[in-house]
Amino acid sequence: MAVRTTVVGSWWLPPSHEDELRGYHRGELSQEAGEALLDTCAAEAITEQIALGLDEWTGGEYFTDDFVIHLSKRLTGIDVFDPGEEVFFDYDDMPRARITGDMSAPDGLGYAARYERERGLAGGVPMAAVVSPFEVSVNERMGGETDKLDRQMRRLTEIVNAEIRLLVEAGCPHVQLDAPVIGALVNQDLMTAEDGASAIAACFDGVTGVTRGVHFCNGNLRGRPISSVLRCAPWVEILLRLDGVIDVASVECSYFAQYMEREAFKALPASMELAAGIVDEANYWVEPVKKIRDRAADWARVVGEERLWISPSCGFGRHPTRDIPVLKEKMENMVEAAGSL
Repeated sequence: MAVRTTVVGSWWLPPSHEDELRGYHRGELSQEAGEALLDTCAAEAITEQIALGLDEWTGGEYFTDDFVIHLSKRLTGIDVFDPGEEVFFDYDDMPRARITGDMSAPDGLGYAARYERERGLAGGVPMAAVVSPFEVSVNERMGGETDKLDRQMRRLTEIVNAEIRLLVEAGCPHVQLDAPVIGALVNQDLMTAEDGASAIAACFDGVTGVTRGVHFCNGNLRGRPISSVLRCAPWVEILLRLDGVIDVASVECSYFAQYMEREAFKALPASMELAAGIVDEANYWVEPVKKIRDRAADWARVVGEERLWISPSCGFGRHPTRDIPVLKEKMENMVEAAGSL
């Protein structure tokens, strides 16, 4: 039985447009030129993903800047006092901001607006992602505004919920909440599974009629996690509390230690499907078809083939252009393995 294939969110940067995209994020293009560039890049990403044989794909998330850095431009009530390094080497190179008032996003976070343009491209876009409130506020966390952020979490959650609702209204079939910070905090015992589940459920408050997904990983910046604990079993405790809220759980399970914890997912609610992030997008070694197939078979024995998807462990947006041949071969092998399980 063939299992389905999907991706997490961002796609690799198109080599022919990489410099233009960086200029766009530096504010060097007009709005019209910027939108045209984003459409061109999204169209290429959709074509590539369909040609690879993926069952589900995204628009590539090119409107985002290094996953979440662009979000400070969408928010009011903050002041970016340190723009960070021009090229991020590690997490401490990110911009830092302070909270100056109640945070809001008068024009949204940009995910729904982009989807509305990309849904009309050839092939369409069956899945789009929105980051959790913890990612929306990452620049403020880097700025040491933790106490103030605690008082803003309700507002941030409302912002994310509004963005998800806009995606649903625009007709997005599968809306995924990217929540790596929650996954990392729970893994490090810095957040309870109950609190993590409550934060996720609040983001989907009132959202029905679509596939609701959540993605957990341990972070990835240039191939490096932010968490000091690389596990996946603790996330089951979050998912148990999201029965009826989440339809597809996309989890990083590319590390051997995570693979060894797969039996924990026998407790996954029967209503929930699992997108197993078997293929390591951060590793330069290309997993052979047999390895992916064997791992997928083991995960299928846990949750059943009918509930299993195979995916990369995270998005591709933080990889330099030179990695594209490696990433493409990984995806080719993933699709072949899924089709021959």
